[in-house]
Amino acid sequence: MTDQNVEKYVRLYHTMLYRVAFSYLRSRADAEDVCQDSFLRLMKYPGEFPTDEDCKRWLIRVAVNLSKNLLKYRRTHGEPQDPLDAADIPAEQTAESELLPLIKSLSPEYGAVIHLFYYEGYSVKEISKILRISQTAVTSRLSRGRQKLKTLLEEGNNNE
Repeated sequence: MTDQNVEKYVRLYHTMLYRVAFSYLRSRADAEDVCQDSFLRLMKYPGEFPTDEDCKRWLIRVAVNLSKNLLKYRRTHGEPQDPLDAADIPAEQTAESELLPLIKSLSPEYGAVIHLFYYEGYSVKEISKILRISQTAVTSRLSRGRQKLKTLLEEGNNNE
């Protein structure tokens, strides 16, 4: 992998990769670490990707694996996890930004699938390959995640 290609992929995919990692880890510092580790692994990747989309999928898979490994390490070693801080959630200048904090408050299994489907535009089949789960599991998580979002939105409207 050439330095120019790595720089291009960092520019293209850093924000997306951060969001994927954050959806699992709920910590700005940990998500940044996962992003950095993902791009370091990209630098060591021995070949070239046929398309930018192939690289994007590979980076997402690496970030998901690193995030899961970190969570597993914390569970087995009893390390505390930083609480979710709303300031850690990257803001966007669109109407969708109102949903982002709610999506990030979902459990990682729902938040990651919803993020990949709606924000990154992946199909159910592609998400199942990236996350290495069945297509049925993806559709189930999408459905349950949507239901949880609906409940959160209704609770928010009732509190106003």
